[in-house]
Amino acid sequence: MSWIREQFTFHDLQRLLFKLAEHVKAFQGLTPAEVSELLSHAEKCTFAPDGAIVKEGSVGNHMYVILDGEAMVTKRGRDGEIELARIFSADSFGEMALADNEARSATVTAVSPCILVRLSDQVMNSKPEIGMKVYRNIARVVSARLRSADEALAWRL
Repeated sequence: MSWIREQFTFHDLQRLLFKLAEHVKAFQGLTPAEVSELLSHAEKCTFAPDGAIVKEGSVGNHMYVILDGEAMVTKRGRDGEIELARIFSADSFGEMALADNEARSATVTAVSPCILVRLSDQVMNSKPEIGMKVYRNIARVVSARLRSADEALAWRL
């Protein structure tokens, strides 16, 4: 995995507060102060096009939010790699690994230059009042994805 780790500047943090609180499903219902607290422990990551952000089967304990760029979600199938989704600014991924620290279920690759926020499970666990809200929202996100996958599977069978 090739990426650049950077610290958020004060200007970055101010610009992100509104965007994250209003547009990222995992952060809905958080106050600006709670989002600011999460961001103070987050990392800013930059990936070049074709860079693997996470790889299927690798163990992780981070979730990511795309600030800028486009990424592709793929999964190994019996006929090779299958594209599951394209994700863009304000989309998140890696929520399952954040919740269970198990192997990643898919690969996410940068399609264009990507700037991401990376949050670890340590941040969520160290701030339980904030973590509880984020995990509740993650349950909603994962539930919606499961319903969509169920619907797609039902039409393929």
